Amino acid sequence: MLKPIINALCLLAVLLTSPAFARNSPPEPLYSAQFTDQYLIIEVKSTGCTYPESFSILAEGKGGVYYSRITVVRDKPDRCRQAAHIIKVYLELPGALAALKEPYKLDNLFVSKRSL
Repeated sequence: MLKPIINALCLLAVLLTSPAFARNSPPEPLYSAQFTDQYLIIEVKSTGCTYPESFSILAEGKGGVYYSRITVVRDKPDRCRQAAHIIKVYLELPGALAALKEPYKLDNLFVSKRSL
C-alpha cells in the first residue's frame, strides 16, 4: 500500500531537482555581471555550496534587429548553511554565444549588495 506512494514521492523529488525543472524557475538574481570573450562572470548569493555547475545559461532569439536574450538560471539549489555571502562565478559561454557579434540582453534581475 505504501510502496506506490513512496515511488511517487521519489519520482516527484527527482523531477523537482532536475535541471529541466530548474529551467522553469525564475532567473537567478545577480549582484553583478561582466562579459569576456569566453565567460560570463556573475556575482550571486551563496550559502556555501554554489559552483559554476550550479547554473545554466539559456539563450534565445534571432539576432539582427531582434536582440538575442540570455538568462542565467540556477539548476542546483545551494542547500548549505553558511552565512549568506556573495561569490564570483565564471560561467563559460556556449560557443555560438561567444561568437555572436551582435548585442544581446541579459534577462536576470540585478540586486543591490546592500540587500544581502
